[in-house]
Amino acid sequence: MHRLIKAGDLSTCSGERNAKMVDTSELLRVFGPFEQLKGEHHSGQVSEQRDTASADQSEQVIRHLKQEIEHLNTLLLSKDSHIDSLKQAMLLLENHQAKLTESPAPWWKFWKKS
Repeated sequence: MHRLIKAGDLSTCSGERNAKMVDTSELLRVFGPFEQLKGEHHSGQVSEQRDTASADQSEQVIRHLKQEIEHLNTLLLSKDSHIDSLKQAMLLLENHQAKLTESPAPWWKFWKKS
């Protein structure tokens, strides 16, 4: 197959994570239709094992994605609380800055508070 791919007789496509894959239509085009040998029988047990393996793999992927979602939600909450604390600090600084820029009332205007 590698020889056919290098010669350009068999083309590939990119799958997940840019893995090289050969489409079944390409295999049909190059090698012709698939034929099952007469002495060969497919058992149901093999397909059940494949189904079980793919189901286990799917469950593992789902668990991993749920953990990733939980982690991202935690990061989001942390980010929101950090933003809130920064807003609070900014308000305190602005209030403090406003108090510093106000000029105190002259001593003879004792009724006005500074």
